[in-house]
Parts: sequence; C-alpha cells; structure tokens
Amino acid sequence: MTSTAPQTDQAIAGAAVALNTAGCWLLSPATKRRIAAEAGLTLPAGDYTLLTQIDRWQPVRLSTIAERLEVDRSSLSPQTQRLASAGLILRLPDPLDHRAQLVEVTEQGHEVLERLWAARSRALAELVAGWAAEDVHRLTASLVSLAESIDARAHRTGA
Repeated sequence: MTSTAPQTDQAIAGAAVALNTAGCWLLSPATKRRIAAEAGLTLPAGDYTLLTQIDRWQPVRLSTIAERLEVDRSSLSPQTQRLASAGLILRLPDPLDHRAQLVEVTEQGHEVLERLWAARSRALAELVAGWAAEDVHRLTASLVSLAESIDARAHRTGA
C-alpha cells in the first residue's frame, strides 16, 4: 500500500457522500415533479425512468429490464401499458422467440425523452451556474467515466 492510500480512501468516501447527495436531489419527488412539469410530462415519474431504460437497451424484453433493475417483471406491466397507450413505446414480436415481446421507444417517445433530458440539463445548469467552465467540463468527464465503469460492470455481471 502506498502513502496516498488513506487520501484515496478519504476521496472515495467523500465521493460516495457527494453522489448520495446528488442522487437524493435528482431522485427526490420535488425535483422529479419540477423537471416533469418543465418538460410538460404527465405520466408518473417512474414511467419515464422505465422509458429511459427501454431507450438504453432497445429493442429489449421487459424481463431483461426487470432483471437489470432488480424488480419483479409484473411491476413493470402497468408502466409499460401506460407508455404504450401514450404512444411512447411499441411492442414487437421477438424474432428469436415468437411467444415473447420486445419493446422499443417510438419517435414520439424520443421527443419526450429529449424534453426530459433538456429539463434535467437546465436543472443541473442552475446548480453549476457559478462554476468555472473547466470545472463543469471536469465534472462531466468524471461522471462520464463513472457511467462507463458502471456500464462495464453491469455488462460483466449481467446486472
């Protein structure tokens, strides 16, 4: 172990606390309501979370999303029905198993996601409004790297 290990451990602990704070802010009902209202969204917030996951992995079976989100597949049924009824997703036959269905985001769904991401970006921009440009770029690069590490781990473990 090097002499910087305690400093690294402290930095990681600080990052964990900061990510918790950021996650609690982003996932709080008040923040979700504000972002949804600004984006003109009318469905429950969880529906849009599912929509982003479908977009990320599409075309995809709902059972795969349920596994990755670690939820029971049946809990996704009401959300999936609302997204389909709103014209945000399509259900397609799975070419590998005609008994199963795949879901994918429609053009209208992509438009909704664009509004959602724009509203989230504006909310984040408010938080970093006083920051130097290089600090915003450093934050972005670090978060992109973290997201890539998360994706790589999820790919390795199937979660």
